[in-house]
Amino acid sequence: MKRCLMVACFIISLSLFTACSLFQPANIKKPPMTTASALWQYITITDPYTEWEQFDDTAGMQIGAPPHGPRIQIYPNKIASRSVYKANEGSIIVMENYNKDEKTLLTINLMQKRPNYAPSAGNWFWAAYEPDGTVIEEGKIKRCVECHVSMAFDDYTFIHQW
Repeated sequence: MKRCLMVACFIISLSLFTACSLFQPANIKKPPMTTASALWQYITITDPYTEWEQFDDTAGMQIGAPPHGPRIQIYPNKIASRSVYKANEGSIIVMENYNKDEKTLLTINLMQKRPNYAPSAGNWFWAAYEPDGTVIEEGKIKRCVECHVSMAFDDYTFIHQW
């Protein structure tokens, strides 16, 4: 009886391990973790963010709030969308900021999860771009960190419940 119980526990553990591994982003090439300019090339040419699947809870045009546009669109890369409890390293979340008309693109913001980058800010790298890709600012942007720290319990994101 004891042996059967041990075998059953082993099989259940193995099944749970296998199931959990299915939710991890396997064989996904991680994006560059260098500059905002390199990331722009990655998200517009190598792996265009407009082709990424959106989170179910934030799909389509959403109502935005300052300092972002009055309307926003959110695009997570595969690493982010397949993350379970918090964003995995290499996760990218792109936010398009629109005017109220939902047609005029104002700016594009990006968050990228990096290893040991900014532990006090969830290890997120931030970048802000003009619609043409010109970098406005990048790095540990003070105003981004100060705002997002209020969401530390949700991996510093406002747009998705992990």
